[in-house]
Amino acid sequence: MKAVLKKYSTLLKTLGFVILLSGLIITLLNPQSSKETKSEITYSVEVVKEDGNWLYKIYRDDLLYIKQEYVPAVHGKQRFASKNDANQVAQLVLNKLQKQQLPLITKEELITCKIAFQPL
Repeated sequence: MKAVLKKYSTLLKTLGFVILLSGLIITLLNPQSSKETKSEITYSVEVVKEDGNWLYKIYRDDLLYIKQEYVPAVHGKQRFASKNDANQVAQLVLNKLQKQQLPLITKEELITCKIAFQPL
């Protein structure tokens, strides 16, 4: 009788371990199990004037993700000339983030959008 109970106990432990291990593997391999899926990420833009200078902030899921005080891709620390300039660059960055691209801005993009900056 003890031998049967011991075999039964060993079988239950082994079966429990296999079920636990299977669940862990399925959870790790399932891309939908990730807490943050691509479709759940939301971005928002805020253009503000701080200390007399325009800048933009991009929030990812309501947390500050990017704070851009200067015109990107140009030499030196050049401030945005207007609210419109800051907003246009923010929208370019936002568009890239939503396409899951690096949010890098080029001088050519600045020129195309007619963003004011001093070329050096």
